Amino acid sequence: MNGRRAIAALLLDETPLTRESLSAGLSLRDPTLHMRTAGSLGEAKAMLAAGTPPAVVLCNVVSLTPPNGSVLATLRNVAGAFGGTPLVVLSDGEEADLPLEASRLGVRGCLPTSVGLAVAQEALRLVAGGGTFFPSPFLHRLMQRCEAAADDPPAPPGGAALTARQRGVLQRLREGKSNRVIAQELGISENTAKVHVRGILRALGASNRAEAVRKAWQPAEPATPGSFSQDRGRDRGQDRD
Repeated sequence: MNGRRAIAALLLDETPLTRESLSAGLSLRDPTLHMRTAGSLGEAKAMLAAGTPPAVVLCNVVSLTPPNGSVLATLRNVAGAFGGTPLVVLSDGEEADLPLEASRLGVRGCLPTSVGLAVAQEALRLVAGGGTFFPSPFLHRLMQRCEAAADDPPAPPGGAALTARQRGVLQRLREGKSNRVIAQELGISENTAKVHVRGILRALGASNRAEAVRKAWQPAEPATPGSFSQDRGRDRGQDRD
């Protein structure tokens, strides 16, 4: 096709319909894009070990994530599985943290499922040739996240175990802000904000938001039974926001 060089690509997707449809569509559109497919991470690793590595790997991380599992945890696992082979991940836009985490892990592209085959084809070629592909809406979101991360406060006395993002969420909990407001300020989804709140509670061994704030900034101060009971009642309504 117009002198285009052949490119070997591997599609990793556990869902048969999307795996076969995407592979067939890309191959029909560009016969010089030689698609191979794998239905599991183990199968993909075996294929790479048995032959010449592809020029690029396209992975549907959502399909690899078990029910109630973390897409970001799956992404971290996948990102370290292919060595130096360029990786592009599919994203349906539901996981707002995926593009930022992908860039941190050295993933070379983030391909939204809202694009067509023509864009997907060119994205794979671009990454296989040494480039990166992050569409403008993703880049805008990345910039928002990076700007928000720069404003994250230092760890409070009792919050050494928290990540920078969790510290930012905790600071906003201290200010009495709801999950909805926190999500808007940090440029993340409300569901992601809730996940961060749950992670903070686990890390601090707290039962509710007010107790988490108290433990983070006053770790040596024991909670009285009365104040604990009052906080629980007040936070039940907040956690639903």
